Amino acid sequence: MLTWDELHTALAEVLGERAEAGDNLIELGMDSIRLMRLTGRLRRRGIEIRFAELAERPTLAEWWELLADKGQVEAAAGPPALEPADIEPDGPFPLALMQHAYWIGRDSGQSLGSVAAHLYVELDGRAIDPVRFEEAVRGLVRRHPMLRVAVSDDGTQRILPERPEPVVTVHDLRSGDSGAELARIRAEMSEQRLPIEDGRVFDARLSLLPGGTARLHLDVDMVAADAMSYRVMLADLAALYEGETLNPIRYGYARYLADDPRASAREQDRRWWAERLADLPGPPELPVVPEPGDRVERRHHRLPPEEKGRFIARAHAEGVTPAMALAAVFAEVVGAWSATPRFLLNLPLFHREPVHPDVDSVVGDFTGSIMLEADLGEDLPFVERARRLQANLHTAGAHSDYSGLEVLRDLSRLRGEQVLAPIVYTSALNLGELFGERVREHFGEPEWIISQGPQVLLDAQVTEVSGGLLLNWDVRVPAFRDGVAEAMFDAYTSAITRLGAPGADWSAPLGIAAPASRLRVRRALNATPAPPPRTLTRGFFEHARRRPDAPAVHWGDDGTLTYGELASRALRIASGLVASGVRPGDRVSVELPKSPAQVAAVLGVLAAGAAYVPIGTEQPDARRARIRAGAGVAASLIPVAAGAAGEPTVGISVRGAVLADGLADAVRLPEPVAVRPDQVAYVLFTSGSTGEPKGVEVSHGAAMNTIGDLIERFAIGEDDVALGVSALDFDLSVFDLFAPWSAGGAVVLPDEDERRDAARWAELVRCWSVSVLNCVPSVLEMLLHAGRPESLRLVLLGGDWVGTHLPALLEERAPGCRFVALGGTTETAIHSTVQEVAGEVPSDWHAVPYGVPLSGVACRVVDERGRDRPDWVAGELWIGGAGVADGYAGDPERTADRFVVHEGVRWYRTGDLARYRPDGTLEFLGRRDHQVKVRGFRIELGEVEAALQDHPSVRRAVALLAGGRLAAAVVASGDPAAVLAHARGLLPPHMVPELLVPVEELPLTANGKVDRKALTALAAAEKGEAARAEPATPLEKVLARIVAEVLGEERVGADADFFALGGDSVLATTVVARLREALDTTALPVRVLFAERTIARVCRRFTDLEEAPGRLEAVAAIWLEVEAMTEEEVAARLG
Repeated sequence: MLTWDELHTALAEVLGERAEAGDNLIELGMDSIRLMRLTGRLRRRGIEIRFAELAERPTLAEWWELLADKGQVEAAAGPPALEPADIEPDGPFPLALMQHAYWIGRDSGQSLGSVAAHLYVELDGRAIDPVRFEEAVRGLVRRHPMLRVAVSDDGTQRILPERPEPVVTVHDLRSGDSGAELARIRAEMSEQRLPIEDGRVFDARLSLLPGGTARLHLDVDMVAADAMSYRVMLADLAALYEGETLNPIRYGYARYLADDPRASAREQDRRWWAERLADLPGPPELPVVPEPGDRVERRHHRLPPEEKGRFIARAHAEGVTPAMALAAVFAEVVGAWSATPRFLLNLPLFHREPVHPDVDSVVGDFTGSIMLEADLGEDLPFVERARRLQANLHTAGAHSDYSGLEVLRDLSRLRGEQVLAPIVYTSALNLGELFGERVREHFGEPEWIISQGPQVLLDAQVTEVSGGLLLNWDVRVPAFRDGVAEAMFDAYTSAITRLGAPGADWSAPLGIAAPASRLRVRRALNATPAPPPRTLTRGFFEHARRRPDAPAVHWGDDGTLTYGELASRALRIASGLVASGVRPGDRVSVELPKSPAQVAAVLGVLAAGAAYVPIGTEQPDARRARIRAGAGVAASLIPVAAGAAGEPTVGISVRGAVLADGLADAVRLPEPVAVRPDQVAYVLFTSGSTGEPKGVEVSHGAAMNTIGDLIERFAIGEDDVALGVSALDFDLSVFDLFAPWSAGGAVVLPDEDERRDAARWAELVRCWSVSVLNCVPSVLEMLLHAGRPESLRLVLLGGDWVGTHLPALLEERAPGCRFVALGGTTETAIHSTVQEVAGEVPSDWHAVPYGVPLSGVACRVVDERGRDRPDWVAGELWIGGAGVADGYAGDPERTADRFVVHEGVRWYRTGDLARYRPDGTLEFLGRRDHQVKVRGFRIELGEVEAALQDHPSVRRAVALLAGGRLAAAVVASGDPAAVLAHARGLLPPHMVPELLVPVEELPLTANGKVDRKALTALAAAEKGEAARAEPATPLEKVLARIVAEVLGEERVGADADFFALGGDSVLATTVVARLREALDTTALPVRVLFAERTIARVCRRFTDLEEAPGRLEAVAAIWLEVEAMTEEEVAARLG
């Protein structure tokens, strides 16, 4: 039974002061770590009470009432008191979970691996006696066995009798300039990987400096000691330096692991986490580079005692622990730079179960962890954000006997890929100062602290130092895009300072946004004035009056219409439409094949004051009817007969009745019907997500904003000839026609049946000396492979990804031609952004960027809450300004959803993913609807395609899903295996396609875009036919059998991916250990399984590493033979 006084005393021991019955314990400093300590003490008394139950009732009186309801003793008897133990085990003992993660993480085959977990500190300012110091270090190593631990390559550890020499290295820098040598030592020790296999887990150095001072350098590998053990070590070192005789420690780390004090609750907590695995998010998706280096840099900020006091007092007043208030700031900052608002943070726990009176004096790795979910999808007041995060911690903390590492491994098995939690928040608040008074007295003040760990990108630490707070970030800087780490840290420290200021408003959202300096760059690019508003036809009819004999349209080998002739045709059509009842603002469908008649019809509709609605001749009748109904067409221009040279005769259809069978004899209008630039010029229907086509209404002024910019920017003039290859119902055709006509140039029209004939395009380019080409990238590529279009001076590409190989190909086939990539949507009048490529393509481009806005156009990249994204962070592209369409015809609900007003500006939400570079350049990342989820991982298909196209042999790549698995089609000249190997160096494992389908050319839709449906069907067929190879060699058969047994599978094929089947780092260690045992060898490194992943590739790599070629296969064959024998047969063979 637990008495009131015993509960009161236990609380006082943990809290550091006595509390009254009704005191709010959070305001008195009770935090998560102290709650965990208290539950541990109660557990020793036989009281089973959960962490979360105490957290929900933060007063002593409520705790007593809760315990009373439970009868005070749910578990009748606590564990028996432990006898003093031999603290040094005789032989090897297993690694703890976190130790194993550190050991595996040293391997270069691990994602974010090849890094040692260690903590390095420099202390400055005191004169230190080298002899006394070395003797103190020797005493420290004798006292703590884990400072003599060696980790074997089989994943076990053992205590060595002595530490390898030297115990201390002394640098005498008292003469001359010590700065360079101190910098060298810092650089070396900050990034070193101590040889833990030899028992070197602790590195102590002493630099003697001019003026009688010294610098102490201390580095410890975290496989031997966690942060709290570091504090124990420093305190003991200071005591030993003083000559103090310390009491012996009667308990050891190996014994703690063997006792496994959390075993009883682990299974219950495992089940709790298992029920939630499928819904857990992944880590934050921060802007990182594909192949990060392993250099860790330190960012630090000191919060003075008075600021610390204000912040902590305010947190207590709001019912939030200071640690969770700081964690909420961290989560807000991480969320601002994360592509997804819901993610996991990794919270280390420095918690030792009180199983022995001496456990707090033991050096070892007692670190646990909690996976803390943060969800920033909702705009909340800061205090509410902190409270929710604290509630999440209390819920997860109640089940922390199943560690965060175990949760990650289960999540990895579920998803078939390694899941990491590389963003770490480490709070050492209320754990005491890392550098006690005695430590600072003998060794000086901490001058430098840095830690690093494998599979960690960012470790944010909060530590109490000299009465204030040290806010320290250890950042794997090469992993982040330029400037990201610095901007995040500045936002973090600024927010904490803001919240700690007198009168800070915690009831408002924190409002972490893109840095102001970056927003100024974007605003400047968005501030370009629009050209004066004009109508689409104004330029054409001006040229028709001024230069009636100039060519306006070419077709075939010798067909030409002058401006005067084309204007006459258009005005006759306009006259017929007006006579048929068409009024200004009406919609008229144009349903003619590509021809001079088609473009005359377009001009005729506009000259009648109406808007044209292009409907392709290949459209099914039912869809044509839906488009007419959706647009509300008043009349249709249709072919009624074949005229000269196959050109159709145009008829007018009103409600299905043909009112004119030809307009050649109609009296033409004297001049076009006057319209304003803000009136609708055309309604272009695109595919809708519901299956119904959606009609985009674009005004004259919006379309001319785009056209006018490009005419001026690239000096398009009367001598230019454009190739009008795009279909009329594809918005690039608007530029094809009205850009040359506005400038006084001409357009060349392929016939309808020539729109996909690249050889014919090449002939037309040569025949008519085409100088301007506006098209999708695939059309340019087809044209360049069909001929040498040397007359081209300007190529404008839009409508799809623009590959980085195209500029060089264009220069080779059409020397001197300008290469321009354009970005935009139908809803923003053809094109909105521009990026010219001159010279060599930068190496860090995976596709040509969207570039910068055209004149009169503004762009934003925003998160789910409409906030501007920082540089390098993916978000939705919004486009505003003069080019924005009016909306969707007859669909006010969809219009209101996609066209929004923000701060007085009208924007179109494109649904495209984009990001900003620091110079204001926009990069297109793909469609939001091209994001897929595979085994719980969110994958942007565009990123996969960019990585595949980075291989020099790949001309084009398209990623897609086939049967729930990631696949890709590639147009490549090289070996598909080499392409995949290259992609593995650029992408995380879950983003590497499982199937690569080589194709000679990509299938295209009618508009020249990639036909993803056709490719998906092709990939699904390839996947279904792919052979499931059986293990072929003896070595493959042995490894396949061991993997199947370890993973609980009936069989494993030679092409099976170990991690896709549910393997993880612990199971990989088990597999390799069993394989070594089976083959009687120690020369099989675990890293090969991480790097190669499949049975066949792993075995090939193992045989490549053999010193005696053929031995592994020979031993494997014997093993298989023995395994197939009965016990009697084995006995007979042996003797």
